Amino acid sequence: MLITSASNPRLKQLRAARRDGSPDAQSRVRIEGSKLVREAIQSHLQVEEVFVSESCRRYPGIQALLRKIPGKPEIVEVSDRLFPTIVSTETPQGLLALARLPSFQLEKLLRSASVLLVGCELQDPGNLGTLLRSAEAFAVEGVLLTQTSVNPWNEKAVRASAGSIFRVPCLGGFESTELLRNLGRNGFRFVAATPKATIDFREADYQGRFALILGNEGKGLSEKVLTQVQTKIQIPMTAAIESLNVSVAASIILCEAARQREGPKEHNVHQMLL
Repeated sequence: MLITSASNPRLKQLRAARRDGSPDAQSRVRIEGSKLVREAIQSHLQVEEVFVSESCRRYPGIQALLRKIPGKPEIVEVSDRLFPTIVSTETPQGLLALARLPSFQLEKLLRSASVLLVGCELQDPGNLGTLLRSAEAFAVEGVLLTQTSVNPWNEKAVRASAGSIFRVPCLGGFESTELLRNLGRNGFRFVAATPKATIDFREADYQGRFALILGNEGKGLSEKVLTQVQTKIQIPMTAAIESLNVSVAASIILCEAARQREGPKEHNVHQMLL
């Protein structure tokens, strides 16, 4: 099937979804580009529809990738002239997939997870995507977002996550006070970086169940949230720098937390002597 008309209903739906950034009525998300489609396949997402540009369909690499998609999804060709109208990137790669969302539940996370991220009113999709990537790198088991935070399935967030969003549970829409109370009832301690803190982040204890609380890129964390945080930390910096990007700061803290939780490495004395 080749679509050549700009008024085609399927293209109209794709253009509307591109502007909104939310999953469609069938709980499917847009995945753009061969790299992310490959990540989705490897993460066992159910890819149901694939839209490919007319010229891209002829590439051997794309043909091979399409054959790897389980379940024989519908493949729809779109003319090269129209394909850029259904994607958000300035330089389209000629491939757009619709995949069903993985099923993540807060109750399951609260039972099984020991390290969580909580984003309070995060606004930048690139920051969120980077946070998800760092979360996976440092063994965070879930990311929870409060109300007014960016949609985690925003295409910029998906791209910045480099596929981590397919594997790290990310849930949104929570009221901050109730969410923290729920986490507290389930044995989580809270750690947050704030300029007013006096504890060096390397001296904090990251053992047991804890949640790293992250604030809005411009305003930081509200006093309402900070009053519920048991451990307030700061990252030492030169006087010329007032603050770090939220995703950079989180990555630094999570790296230290992962180091502590891993514990001292045992050395094999026999191997050292050889």
